[in-house]
Amino acid sequence: MEKQEATSGRSEPFAAVLYSEPGSLGLVCNIIAAFIVAVGNIQGEEHVTELATIVTGLHLILIGGFLQITAGIMGFRRNDHLTGTAFIVFATLWTFQGGMMILTKVLNTDVTKTALPILIAYITVALSLFICSLFVNFIIPPVLVAMTLTLTFESLGLFYTWGKKTAAAFELMIVLAAIYAVIVLTTKGISQRYILPGFGNAPIDPLLIKRNVSKSNKKEKRKNTKYAEPMGLGYLGNIIPASVVCFVGFGYLEDMTGPVIAVSCGSLLNIMASYYSFLRGDLFNSVQFIAHSIFWTSKTLLYFLVTHSDLSIKVTFYGSWGVVLVLLFITVCSSTQTLAVFMYNCLLTLTSILSVEHIPETTRNYTFGVSAILVWLFTMYISTAHLLNSCAEKPVLPLGSEIVTEDHLFCCSGKERKSKNKTGEEIDDAKRDQTINVLNFLVNMISAIALSPFEISNESFPLSFLLTAGIFGNLLVARYSYARGSLSQAFVGLTNSFLWTAWSLYLFNVAGSATHVAMAVTSVGLCSLSLAMTISMPKIWVLQEVSILSLSISLTTDVFNADTKYFALVVSMLLGVIDAYGFILYMVNGMSDTDLLPEGVPLIKRKKACKPQLPCPTFQSRTASHLIKAAKVLETGEVICVPTDTVYALAGSCSKPESISKIYHVKGRPPEKPICLCISNLQQLKVANPPFSALLWRFMDRCYPGGITCVVEKGAWLQNLGVGESVDFVGTKNSVAIRVPDSSVLSYLVSITGPLAITSANPSGEPDSTHHNTVLETLGNKLGGVVCDDESNESVASTVVNCMEIDKGVISYFRIGCVPQKIVDGLFEDVKKEMQTTTP
Repeated sequence: MEKQEATSGRSEPFAAVLYSEPGSLGLVCNIIAAFIVAVGNIQGEEHVTELATIVTGLHLILIGGFLQITAGIMGFRRNDHLTGTAFIVFATLWTFQGGMMILTKVLNTDVTKTALPILIAYITVALSLFICSLFVNFIIPPVLVAMTLTLTFESLGLFYTWGKKTAAAFELMIVLAAIYAVIVLTTKGISQRYILPGFGNAPIDPLLIKRNVSKSNKKEKRKNTKYAEPMGLGYLGNIIPASVVCFVGFGYLEDMTGPVIAVSCGSLLNIMASYYSFLRGDLFNSVQFIAHSIFWTSKTLLYFLVTHSDLSIKVTFYGSWGVVLVLLFITVCSSTQTLAVFMYNCLLTLTSILSVEHIPETTRNYTFGVSAILVWLFTMYISTAHLLNSCAEKPVLPLGSEIVTEDHLFCCSGKERKSKNKTGEEIDDAKRDQTINVLNFLVNMISAIALSPFEISNESFPLSFLLTAGIFGNLLVARYSYARGSLSQAFVGLTNSFLWTAWSLYLFNVAGSATHVAMAVTSVGLCSLSLAMTISMPKIWVLQEVSILSLSISLTTDVFNADTKYFALVVSMLLGVIDAYGFILYMVNGMSDTDLLPEGVPLIKRKKACKPQLPCPTFQSRTASHLIKAAKVLETGEVICVPTDTVYALAGSCSKPESISKIYHVKGRPPEKPICLCISNLQQLKVANPPFSALLWRFMDRCYPGGITCVVEKGAWLQNLGVGESVDFVGTKNSVAIRVPDSSVLSYLVSITGPLAITSANPSGEPDSTHHNTVLETLGNKLGGVVCDDESNESVASTVVNCMEIDKGVISYFRIGCVPQKIVDGLFEDVKKEMQTTTP
């Protein structure tokens, strides 16, 4: 039989509580970026060389952009709603400014008109973040106020020189406020408490805000604290393109180079929000934000790629209706969300309809521009509401209740739920799988419908949709599939992306004929491989890949100038219809949690591998939810194995005396050998107020946390520590060994359960266990679970020091372990010298 090994989860992200503070990194990025821009504003553009401007722009992109995105990602992983959102938003701001600096010098163009709508959009974003920060702490609001004023005067500086000088002053205010914030966060990260004021409280306490929450007939969603809520970030990403469209529609913008960069930055916010919704198992928001990103980006690129001379041919292009259909169905599905989300999607769908090419240009510019203004205003409210409610963990700003439940919308109240008898993580995994399916059919449907009319309209029209949905959308599908461990779906996504790239190059006509031939033939081969991979997937996937293979053949015939007129139109429309059904199928089945619409059984069913069962449950040390499960097992009176800073140990909860008795039976330990007491930190012991001498306290300060165990005298103080009835089961009649391990995993576990009784996890008389697999093999069938943390830090147990006669200036040893006796004696001598110098 194949041997199964448990995993520790070290390859997966840390539990959020084990992350260090990412706010310092993000603020440092803003300090550097703001200082760079301030220096440039003080010097003036006329005194800066082209090389210096390009280098400055690169610094803004790398430090203010990419490095700050890293801080934002860590903020989301730490379940920090505001900082995660703010860092990613301002990363796009500095990236845009850096890009515009480089373009200004390289292209030698005037960016006054180009930058104005983007800066106005970021002003509204900064204002939204400022409102939310009032509910978090005292330090971030001044930074965001300075950022808002900086952007305001940067906008004025496009027309007046004094605006740049004033903006420099506020940029220096950002630097000073952020420096103080970094010091606060850094000292807090080192000391694990706030030494300096400013972060521990907020100007507005959300707990004091009382709101009457309307009861809903919808089942309450399971709280997810693994990642921060990304809805506010996703909606903020719509503000930038809405601003650009407003100014384009009213004829203010002519050069679209800068706006394309800005809209791409806004699209990044949508994509990040979609990805974290995907990780949270939130199908609707993950799909919604990708659809929003495709709509805004494709429309902006269409303005960029198509000239005014082509407008007379636009009426024959119906490719935009693919996006309209997607947004329309998402609007229908949004009726199961809050009222505000439903109204927002209704408005966005109306905006997409008013932007189609069949409307005359002069009329469309106003309909698209005016509706974009309404979207802009609504986006400010809905993004602020989502982010503020996430930070306050209560509905501070109302969003309304859902209009209808999934059962009533999809008429599936009598259907059996697929999530029945599944755990929360299994339900999230199923939602992630459905999200991948939905996005796969969504992006290919939009691309296919956009491509179909290229023979009867201008070949440049489909390009914006192929670039956003076809190429980049399929790359996202491949990334999501890889995150779920599905290499076959990831390969299909990469293949589809390659096919749409080949079509884009062919339509754009930027490569030679040899390149077109090579890419067309390669796409046929890759699509054939993808088709072979889908035979073990549902039939709807097979139908899609057959159509995509036909589309690659159509490209090949076009490249070789074969007479196959309308072949591409027929095949792309067929692909669009198949993908439309697949999109609706997986959207309905995913949201209703049923098999309401058929997807077709696979042509070849894969056999599920029968894995041998482990002797007991296992918990990953780097996952907070697993540690909480381990704590629940301890609370039932079971014995589990836990990692320490030395070797693996058996642990039983002191709230369940019978679990300590079980330790003796599990290990086969003689009853005369005592078991030590484990606590999370020395402060926990000080609160219990044991009658220890100053010398003993000073010695413990030197020893804890770490691989030293101190044996002290028992007393009534053990009840204050929370030992309860287990006082007779730990230690001896007169003494007890206190262990404070230098292990974040075990400390977190003890902070949940209270004091634990621990001893090394090995059969009595045998060597200590240094890996969780060793424990599973030797004691697994006797345990309630094992917390897996791979190889232990040490190969021997802790050093046990007898401190019963420490007030006489003497210590002795019960066991010499990982800490040598020489080091412990040195610590004790240092403590005695300190006591002699401090004693009057």
